[in-house]
Amino acid sequence: MKRADIKRRPLADTTLAGLEPESKEYRELDGSGLYFRVKPDGGKSWQLRYKRPAGNWAWMGLGGYPEVSGALARDKAAELRKVVSSGADPLEQKRSAKAAIDAARTRTFRAAAEAWLKAKEEKGLAPSTLNKIRTYLDKDILPALGDKPLDEITRTDCAELQASLEARNAHNVAEKCRTWINQIFGRAIGLGLTENDPGSRLRDIAAQAPRFCTKSRETQSTSLGS
Repeated sequence: MKRADIKRRPLADTTLAGLEPESKEYRELDGSGLYFRVKPDGGKSWQLRYKRPAGNWAWMGLGGYPEVSGALARDKAAELRKVVSSGADPLEQKRSAKAAIDAARTRTFRAAAEAWLKAKEEKGLAPSTLNKIRTYLDKDILPALGDKPLDEITRTDCAELQASLEARNAHNVAEKCRTWINQIFGRAIGLGLTENDPGSRLRDIAAQAPRFCTKSRETQSTSLGS
């Protein structure tokens, strides 16, 4: 369907589906500042044109078509016009929300752990040690704590991780993991990402390795040394 063939507005569903692309991008007014955009590659989307509090005009995307139908786009536009009429700027609100989400993502344990490991690598830590850390981060630590915000990780979370390692008699691994967790939180605190320090007393509640494990290691050391 050609632009010249449009008979009415708001744009009918058949018009939205049938509008053909042209050599250049174009917009067709649907009503009250809501426009339907058609790109040369055939991509279609919705945009709202509105006046910002400073007096200049701006465009705000409302989503692609057909995912966002005409009815839904009009509902979204109506809500945004209410925001504009209240004196706020929906674009600034959107940017602020995205910034808050981005900031929250940098304050997860996973982000802090990856930054800590990168710092270790940059300081020249041996590749074998880096690989060991990477293994236990991926296998044990990150599945338990990775997606949680630093401020929300509790002592119970860390204690349960330590207990799960001890339950499989991986006491040496548990010791290393609690050391790394302490270092990760210590670095995050130093950077001002959190004041939370939930792994600081894990050693006080660590289970003692069974004596047979100690004897086994001693026997192995004697064998290797003979």
